[in-house]
Amino acid sequence: MAFLFNLNFAIATFLVTLVSICMEKTRTRRFVALVIAPTFFFCFFYDFFYSVLNGPWPIMMIYISALAFVLLYLFCISLKKIPEFDEKKSLAIIFLFFFAQFLIVLIRQTIPWAIDTFPLSNVEAVLFTLFAAENGGAEGFVLESFYSKVLYNSIGIFVVFVSAQIIGATILCRRRIFAESCLWKLRIQIGGKHFRSCLSGLQKSVLLIFFLFCSPLVVILPIIVTSTPFKVFFQQPTDSQLYREHYVFPDSIQIDAVTSPRNLVVIFMESMQNAFADYTPEINELGKRADLFAPGGIDVFGTNWTIAAITGKLCGIPLNIPLSSNEYLGNLPTYLPKAHCLMDVLKENGYRQLFMQGSSGNFTQKRKFWTAHGGVDVHDIEYYRRIGEIPMDYNVFWGFEDRKLYRLAKKELDSLSRGDTPFAAYILTVDTHLPYGYLDDSCKSNFAEVKGKIPKVLRCASKQLGDFLMWAQDQKWFENTVIAIMGDHTMPSLATKLNWPKQDSLYWVSFILNSSISTPVSRRNYSSLDMFPTLLEAMGFAIDGRAVALGRSLYSSKPTLLELYGKDVLDSLLRERSYQYDYFLMGRE
Repeated sequence: MAFLFNLNFAIATFLVTLVSICMEKTRTRRFVALVIAPTFFFCFFYDFFYSVLNGPWPIMMIYISALAFVLLYLFCISLKKIPEFDEKKSLAIIFLFFFAQFLIVLIRQTIPWAIDTFPLSNVEAVLFTLFAAENGGAEGFVLESFYSKVLYNSIGIFVVFVSAQIIGATILCRRRIFAESCLWKLRIQIGGKHFRSCLSGLQKSVLLIFFLFCSPLVVILPIIVTSTPFKVFFQQPTDSQLYREHYVFPDSIQIDAVTSPRNLVVIFMESMQNAFADYTPEINELGKRADLFAPGGIDVFGTNWTIAAITGKLCGIPLNIPLSSNEYLGNLPTYLPKAHCLMDVLKENGYRQLFMQGSSGNFTQKRKFWTAHGGVDVHDIEYYRRIGEIPMDYNVFWGFEDRKLYRLAKKELDSLSRGDTPFAAYILTVDTHLPYGYLDDSCKSNFAEVKGKIPKVLRCASKQLGDFLMWAQDQKWFENTVIAIMGDHTMPSLATKLNWPKQDSLYWVSFILNSSISTPVSRRNYSSLDMFPTLLEAMGFAIDGRAVALGRSLYSSKPTLLELYGKDVLDSLLRERSYQYDYFLMGRE
């Protein structure tokens, strides 16, 4: 793909240069065009955020950029001297032009920030996050990122352009320089007796240049967003063959503990995937000593953002969102009330359960999810502030960093292990969250051999997990506890930042320590849906048919739905609106 991209960029550069030379009429100007055209085209448009696009779009964007550059060049060379004109411009129009320029600069800065910060190709995740009620915990991080990456930069760039235009208008006015550019029916006059007239002409020119320069970037957003088939959102529910033939109701089959049930610790590592293996030696080594489900998990529809991934892994169904205002206004009365999840099974078997994270449990309704299924205690940043473990005004990244989360997890596990009942603890890390992660202070001076913030963040996350599991191995409860390490989902944009080949598949990390059942011997194609029965069997539960919900135990030879249908077909089946899913989502029979 890189070779194809560079080849087409070279062809586009040649065409841009050729057209620019043909536009000029003198030998000297053609020589200037020969130097200027390819240089500016390369500086402005090479790797112009094409990394976020897939399929044929990167190549198409090259030629869209080439067309924009040719139009810009045509405008510049069409400037010619005209008779002096005298046109007084009102301050209102000048301010309006400046406001329009600021908006374009702001959009120009916002689009790459939005692509970098949000999974725009995953429209379901964005919509669910936007509409979910009480979305505490994200505002601070998002706003801080927007201010630092977008607003302040936009203001700085705008101030520079305004200053340049005022200086330019002053020079034009004093030296009586006049020019006119005609681009088809667009006529722009630059110069005049009066300062306002000169400034207005420059403003129009800058607006046109901004528009032509930013037009290729503006095209990217609809390309990304329309990658999701919106028509599915508005379909009427149907009888789903997938659920009718493959969904196994957990409360309709025998799920029994063969031996004394083991404890469970699940660590969901934000965006941890196989693309990061060069920076995660501790995770790699742990995988060799555990039940490693190679090559890793695959994201399928409705499981490729954090809360959806957790839902898929623990409930065996995707997280689909209803869009009808009569069904969902961002505040479901409860969270998938008719879904029967791993936590519900463990509650029925007397487990004490706890969920821990360093941000707000309100974000994307996680608190409702955990309390609705199994009555899981939620210990988030609000909880730890209340009990004095975290200062009331403390806020880092999304709440507090993973180093503190692991420290608190040790205390929580010590407390859980002293009880008379088995326990299950679920831990969600966040330091590796896009766009660049959070580099803990304890790691800033370490890992000198690792270059770049993202690699250091990953290296730090791996080291912290390794240290935590070394501590766990020394605890009395360790041998009787299943510990599952999973990436919650993959994140292509992070993999791209590390030059992961776009054509190579991405898998989230998945391995289990201390399983009560033998290790699988073959590579499997599986998704988050299959972790529900796999975790139960690892803990010592016998499952009738070795299948629960839409999941199939990876300790069995039973084919997963991903193996049965393939990713494309399974995605389309999971995406369909169905009566069965509406039953899980809203309790409708």
